[in-house]
Amino acid sequence: MTKKSYAIFGLGSFGTKLARELSRAGNSVLVCDISAPRVEDLRDEVTNVVIADVTHEETIHELNVGKFDAVILGMSSFLEKQILALTLLKQEGARRILAKATSDIQERILYRLGADEVIQPDLDVAHSLSRRLSLVNITDFFEFKGSAIAEVRVPATLAGKSLQELNLRGKYAVTVLVLQKAGSSEELQPGPDTVLACGDVLTVFGNQKSIIELFKEK
Repeated sequence: MTKKSYAIFGLGSFGTKLARELSRAGNSVLVCDISAPRVEDLRDEVTNVVIADVTHEETIHELNVGKFDAVILGMSSFLEKQILALTLLKQEGARRILAKATSDIQERILYRLGADEVIQPDLDVAHSLSRRLSLVNITDFFEFKGSAIAEVRVPATLAGKSLQELNLRGKYAVTVLVLQKAGSSEELQPGPDTVLACGDVLTVFGNQKSIIELFKEK
């Protein structure tokens, strides 16, 4: 895995948790907040810590924000400060800016001002949980740029057929990566002649809409 470099501005619960997770995953992480206690709490867990106000032009310039793969703004409770920081980041050539929002109107404003991605964590979690609870055969689902990796159970509509017969890749742009037979914890590499049975667990990759349509039935 290629190590990446991130800067996180604003250390509320979201920014702090994200900093820890990114660092544990082996990335270089700089955190910056005006609150000394919040910054000091992460000193031994991330690459660099800075106590400063990111709404000041000098701060953004000195941090050399263009060197980071992405800068994350976690200051959603202070929209004015977030807008100032976003504007300065754009001026200083930040490569990618992700911003946390707490409302749809805040999200629209941040996109219009140049944010590359806007996150509403509460809504994102609710959306993910709703889908997982509603789609009976899809037990885990990670989506990105129109594609997805998912863990699914084989429904009756696909049972009794081989992967070659189903031709999931050709017809639906979905590839089966791993197979667990029903009642077994052993992971197998399926071949074209592998016949699926109800309750088999598959790890699949491909078009997210196709995955949902194929495996949503009971």
